[in-house]
Amino acid sequence: MVALYVSTALMALCWPLQMPPTPKAVLISLADNANDHGYCWPSLTKICERTCFGRTAVIEAVKWLEAHGAVRGDRSDRYRTTYVVTPANYAAGELVREANQSGRRTSSDDGVLVRLADDEVRQPDDEVREADTNRQEPSVTVKRSNRKAAPMTAASLDLSSWPEAPNPDLVNGWLKVRKAKRADVSEIVISAMAKQLRLAAAMGWSVDECLTECVLRNWQALKAEWLEPKRAGHGDQPPPNAPQSRTNRAAQNMQETADALIQRATALAHQGNQHGPDEAPHAELGWAAGA
Repeated sequence: MVALYVSTALMALCWPLQMPPTPKAVLISLADNANDHGYCWPSLTKICERTCFGRTAVIEAVKWLEAHGAVRGDRSDRYRTTYVVTPANYAAGELVREANQSGRRTSSDDGVLVRLADDEVRQPDDEVREADTNRQEPSVTVKRSNRKAAPMTAASLDLSSWPEAPNPDLVNGWLKVRKAKRADVSEIVISAMAKQLRLAAAMGWSVDECLTECVLRNWQALKAEWLEPKRAGHGDQPPPNAPQSRTNRAAQNMQETADALIQRATALAHQGNQHGPDEAPHAELGWAAGA
């Protein structure tokens, strides 16, 4: 079992000593750790924990106690410091007390401890403050600015690689879709979009139509293969090299057959007008009826 040395007699000798508060607290802590002969060896960290003072304040307090004879430090051992509490050697020195012993505040005047009377007013210039004993090291954490970055718009983007200049409102709508999906807009994104827009242009889609499709379908990106090929202009022919689905081919065949029938019927009507109403060729009528 480890013996716990606490000298009550030594503590009783230390309590009456008059000195500044920080050295007094450190002295009481050392006396509480000391044996009957006044020896103790607590670490600075331990003294800081017991007195609630910072490391710098404790070091200064130990120096003050050693200078006034209340403590003697033995630092011959490189691993620890041995303190000897000697309250009998304490030299109060220039400690001065006013006649009124009921004073509540103390002040330092050229190193002389003075107790002030209750009715005495302390001047602001005479205020003596002890160094902050709980000072923290400056934080290395980088704080983010409270200012929000300006929203990205069509005017802030370089869209020169796109097949044609887009409508700024449609670009802003597309940017809002990407922002809602937490997708950034980088040069790589703009280049990839330009490639897909060129493929879509070969299928008959303009840049504005592609952007409109992205906004309506909530697409953050575009794939040309997602789009249906469009017919060129108002004619019936699809754009060159555009693939045709089976439904489109069937519709085209039906349209061609209907066009042929209309042309044949027109030709028969024209021949009927030339031969008269009762002289239309029966063979032609029979072919038309059979058709």
